[in-house]
Amino acid sequence: MTYDLLVVGRPSVDVMFAGLTQWPELGNDIDAAGLGVCAGTSFNTPAAANRIGLRVAYVAEIGTDVWSRVIHAEFDAEGLPTDFLVVEDRPLPAVSVALNLDGDRGFVSHWGGDGVDAALRARALEVIDRIDARHLHAQLDDDPALEEAAVERGMTVSLDSFDGASWASPRRLDELLRHAAVLLANEAEARAMSGEEDIGRALAALGEHCACVVIRRGAAGAMGVAGGEVRSVPADEVEVIDTTGAGDCFNAGFLAGWLDGLPLEASLTLGVICGSGSVTDFGGYRGCPRGAAFREIAAARGIALPAPTDAERAG
Repeated sequence: MTYDLLVVGRPSVDVMFAGLTQWPELGNDIDAAGLGVCAGTSFNTPAAANRIGLRVAYVAEIGTDVWSRVIHAEFDAEGLPTDFLVVEDRPLPAVSVALNLDGDRGFVSHWGGDGVDAALRARALEVIDRIDARHLHAQLDDDPALEEAAVERGMTVSLDSFDGASWASPRRLDELLRHAAVLLANEAEARAMSGEEDIGRALAALGEHCACVVIRRGAAGAMGVAGGEVRSVPADEVEVIDTTGAGDCFNAGFLAGWLDGLPLEASLTLGVICGSGSVTDFGGYRGCPRGAAFREIAAARGIALPAPTDAERAG
C-alpha cells in the first residue's frame, strides 16, 4: 500500500470554550456558552485528510491515562488507521484548553511524559524507512532528520510554521526550508519569519526560499505563490463556533489538491473548503466535510476530484 500522507506527532485532547464575552480575569468566574472536547494538535491534519479520502499514515503515541483514552476513542470514531499508533503502559497526559473570543483564541496546554518525543522520532525514522508514502507533512524546525529521510525515500515534504510568530530558530530560512516543497503559515507567522510587515512582501520573501508558499488568512481566506504565480481565494461565509485547528484542517485540503497536481488556486480553494468547515464545529477536524460532500462542494466550484477510494465505498 502507498500512503498519500505521512504525519508524525503527539496528539492532545483539546478542551474548547466558546461564546465568551471577555477574557478571564484573576478572581472572577466567567461563563462560556459552548464547550467541546476532542483530539487535537497533530491529530487534526491526519484526521481531516482521512475524512476527505487521503490514505494516511499517522505515527503517534499515547498512554493509559483518561486523556489518552479520549484520543484513542477518536481514532475509532474517525476511522483513522492505528497501524502506527503506540500505546505506552504509563500515563502520558496531553491537554490543551482553548478559549474562543471574537474569532480568535488563547491556549493553556500541558504535555506530560519524559522521552516521548525522542522515542517517537526514532520510530518515525523506522516507519519512513519501511513504508511507501508520497508525502511527509511536518512542523517547521521539528526534526530535519525526518525530512532528510523522507526525501531520500522519494517523498515530497510540506512544513507548517507552527507557532512561528513567537518562535525564532538559529537556522537560516534557506536551511530550514531546504527539503520543503510547500511551506504553510498564518499571517503572523509569515510576518515573523520573513521580517516583512506587508503580507504581500512577506509572501514574496518566503517564496524565495520555497517552491510553494501558502499563507492562511483566517476570515480573509488564503493566498499563495508557486512558480512565480500568486493567487488568493476568499474564505467561505460561515458561522464561527471554534477556530481551534482550522489551519491544520486547511492544510489537509490544500495538500489533497497539491498532491493531485491541481493548480494553485484550486488547491487553495480546497484548503478553504476544509478550513472554513472546521470553524463551524469544535476542534480541527469535526467540521471538515467527508469525502463525498467534499467532492460535491469542490465540483460546485469547478474542481473535479478523483473518484472515491475503496475505503470510502466500503464505509
